[in-house]
Amino acid sequence: MAEFDVKRVTTLEWAGIGAGLAAFIFSFLTWASLDLEDEFGLGMVVDTTASAWNVGFLGWFSVLLLVAAGVLVFLPHVGVEVPRLAMTWLILSGVAILLILLRLVTLDSYISPGFGLFLGLIAAIVSGVAALLTFRAAPKPVGGATPYAA
Repeated sequence: MAEFDVKRVTTLEWAGIGAGLAAFIFSFLTWASLDLEDEFGLGMVVDTTASAWNVGFLGWFSVLLLVAAGVLVFLPHVGVEVPRLAMTWLILSGVAILLILLRLVTLDSYISPGFGLFLGLIAAIVSGVAALLTFRAAPKPVGGATPYAA
């Protein structure tokens, strides 16, 4: 196992690692809130919130994708080879962005999106942009070979 050297980690890799860590932290914040006043005259007021772990599959799975992307970006710096890292990172981040956006637009009309959902979306976008820039800078095969050969 190789020694971890902070100086060898690029800015884009720090963005991916940080976005995964941030997404995990943001997952415990409010992703959705329900605040119903006493509309029926029953003397009941409903005020509740939910984190990414409670808003359903689209919430918690997107967080897991971003954490996985962060871990995959970190692994080569401790001696673990990750084949097609840039493409895998891009796919994980892209799917996470789509899932969070889908969660945002599919919330019921009486449920408000929370601050954590928007912070999670920002973390996903940061990871996605860093992954896209890394993917575009990755060496391409020469001589017409497909990237999926071998």
